Amino acid sequence: MSDTTGTGASDTTGATGATGTTGTSDTAVSRDVDVVVVGSGAAGLCAALSARARGARRVLVAEAEAVVGGSSRLSGGLVMGAGTRYQRALGIHDDAASLYHDYLQLNRWDVDAAVVKRFTEMAGPTVEWLGDLGVEYHEQLVYGGDERVPRVHVPVGRGQGIVDVLHRRCREADIDIALGRRVDRLLVDGGRVVGVAVGEDEIRAGAVVLAAGGFGNAPERLAAHFPSAAATGEAWYIGAEGSRGDVLDLGAQVDAQTTGHDRGLRLLHTGVDRIYEAYLPGWLVLVDTEGRRFCDETAPYGMMDHLMRMHGDRAWAICDQATLEAATASGMARYKQTIPGSSKRQSPHWTTDVMELMLTAGRARRAATLDDLAFGIDVDAAVLRGTIERYNAGVDAGEDLTFAKDPSFLEPVREPPFYAVEMRPSTVCFTAFGLRIDREARVLDQASQPIAGLFAAGECTGGVVGAQYVGSGNSYANITVFGRIAGERAAAFARTGR
Repeated sequence: MSDTTGTGASDTTGATGATGTTGTSDTAVSRDVDVVVVGSGAAGLCAALSARARGARRVLVAEAEAVVGGSSRLSGGLVMGAGTRYQRALGIHDDAASLYHDYLQLNRWDVDAAVVKRFTEMAGPTVEWLGDLGVEYHEQLVYGGDERVPRVHVPVGRGQGIVDVLHRRCREADIDIALGRRVDRLLVDGGRVVGVAVGEDEIRAGAVVLAAGGFGNAPERLAAHFPSAAATGEAWYIGAEGSRGDVLDLGAQVDAQTTGHDRGLRLLHTGVDRIYEAYLPGWLVLVDTEGRRFCDETAPYGMMDHLMRMHGDRAWAICDQATLEAATASGMARYKQTIPGSSKRQSPHWTTDVMELMLTAGRARRAATLDDLAFGIDVDAAVLRGTIERYNAGVDAGEDLTFAKDPSFLEPVREPPFYAVEMRPSTVCFTAFGLRIDREARVLDQASQPIAGLFAAGECTGGVVGAQYVGSGNSYANITVFGRIAGERAAAFARTGR
């Protein structure tokens, strides 16, 4: 799979298989490498580095695409962690036990608790490990969701910045990366996974780590395993092109257990383009299909996903001409959450020009009165009128009388014409259905027993991310934490056979 010899790491495309034997114990079998990692996103690169650090003499990363990084390089790269030196430097008191408590409470305990406990224990140390490798973080920490103290670390250079550091460290550690090699089967001998293959090209290994990402770019898998995303009728995935669910096929070959049906993260979108916008500008008024508000419009996006599920996955964003013009003139999006390193820029959707595009596309309605607007969106006029009257009363009083939204975002809806834009949770950030792992990142079979020689980490696994996305940094922390664990355990298995 790679034509390199281990004397210096390289990235190769379409190379043929290497042969040889490495053996470090009586249990070792003839192999080409100690550990092979499938996927070169942050999970795979962390696994490769950890395996190398734990004694794996030769590590190979097989990447399906022509570039290193997978969806990790496209991500914001925010990493959640509690009790870190970065928090302490800012006088923030936090610990893993608090993160674990918050995580279980938000998910109503509907996660694999032992796995999540390991995750929360290792998230903070992994943030610091990345820092030790060379990842730089902005000094300011941010809130990921609804936690009491900020515990989300923002890397300089976003997700690509982390991938660049990990990739550089892999090269320094003589880890080979074979590009353009889409693994299509596992090699199994006596119930033990002993390698992978691409067509007729086989590579034998002491252990295998699956870290090939999710399935957001496979519509049929999205419909089967993340139906609430597919059901919007306009789902689009912001991850890498190669995220097609390959690991689900590989896991099926060894009767691996799966978990996490209909879990992942969806963001609200206007449906007029494929431009990512994580948050709603705080001055919008969001109503359900009955014309009633159902939340604080500045809710974290993980919470907004849940709220949309509870209200039919369809809503209308309401504003008036005066507020829309003011937002356009200001050149600032006015999101509640601000991310260090991101300039205060205009929203890609909430301007007068884009509103005209949304009207032309049929995703927005414009009317001279609220009653006419209600007719245009098929809701009871008295209900919508009453909703806006109550909202405006709160604006006048300087407080949101229903959902206690930060008063700095309260803007009246009084100046015609009035606008309503149809919103659906159609932006798919990641998928969370995948192979079930234990706290050692070992893949479990249908009888809940570890499959010998097989480990997994990242978006291709299930059980860590629950039905309620905890918030920014949850996903990237998951992939880096279990990437590290998978690599360490794979190296140990390759060495000892257990």
